[in-house]
Amino acid sequence: MNPVRIFVSSVQKELATERLALRNYLQGDALLRRFFEPFLEHSPGDIAKGLEDMPAADRRADACYLEEVRRCDVYLGIFGNEYGWEDGDGLSPTHREFRKASELGKTRLIFVKGNDDTQRHPKMKALID
Repeated sequence: MNPVRIFVSSVQKELATERLALRNYLQGDALLRRFFEPFLEHSPGDIAKGLEDMPAADRRADACYLEEVRRCDVYLGIFGNEYGWEDGDGLSPTHREFRKASELGKTRLIFVKGNDDTQRHPKMKALID
């Protein structure tokens, strides 16, 4: 049996602690490790399987992470206050990942950190809604 591939999506700098805790939880338990394989998009200093573990390629980073969304079984979003870097279309990588998972009909699990929307970026509020 192949492990369930979980793509973990979030604004990396804001939620680094939560991302690391999730990775450690899934990989640190002998039983869970047999059934789940987390994929975290690149995060400096993060040694989980992610973009930094992929061989160098002549591909844009967004093409790589969207391909990983396509390959995953489950999209797990951890949304906080920040929206993240915006591309030329005004979308963050997290937003693009969520859209791709939705478009492909992936199972999507969304966890929202905090319940005070006053500090939340307007685009993150819209994504959560």
